[in-house]
Amino acid sequence: MDYTGKGALMLWLDVTPELRAETDTWYAVEHLPDRVGPGGYLCARRYKALEASPEYLTFFVAETPEDLASPGYLGLVKQISPQSHRIRAGFRDVARNTFRFIAGHSLGVGGVALALRSRGGTMAPLVAELGRAQGVVAVHALQAAPEIRARMDAVRVTGLDDAPTGDVLLVEALQVEDLHALRQGLLATAALAARGIEEEHHGLYALQHHLAR
Repeated sequence: MDYTGKGALMLWLDVTPELRAETDTWYAVEHLPDRVGPGGYLCARRYKALEASPEYLTFFVAETPEDLASPGYLGLVKQISPQSHRIRAGFRDVARNTFRFIAGHSLGVGGVALALRSRGGTMAPLVAELGRAQGVVAVHALQAAPEIRARMDAVRVTGLDDAPTGDVLLVEALQVEDLHALRQGLLATAALAARGIEEEHHGLYALQHHLAR
């Protein structure tokens, strides 16, 4: 993923069983290419849960937080295809927000990731320490920017009831065991609380699809 961008859009959701196969294909051939093409995003990823609920996590990166609501993107969400309407009707337990990258460390792309949502405190000071942890190849601290989501929602025709989220820490690693070790140490719920960070949600995911310019 191109982390030269400073803005991110993230969504967590489940898909009704009868639409899962079609939805996987729709993401690969329409949704992600539209966002990275006409939408103007730098890159996009879709993850599937290893240990998480909801089951899917989608991650988009733009050059700036403001570019997340670019004219190209807003044009896409004003009008969507009949297939998109049908697929979106199968989304369940959706959480969505826009973010600013506030700290990062990257040696490449990890095949598995931990996404941890939080409120209170800041996870930016953890980035350097996490970057030295066994098997970790990338760490990114993202601060919620709900005002950008509000600009999107002003023109959206779907998704207006999506739940909001707090800040996010995204850790990419080589193996899921590397992420388990972090959850037992630096990123344990009690360890976060000691830093004044209230855990909202966490999940472990495997990369399903990556697309970049």
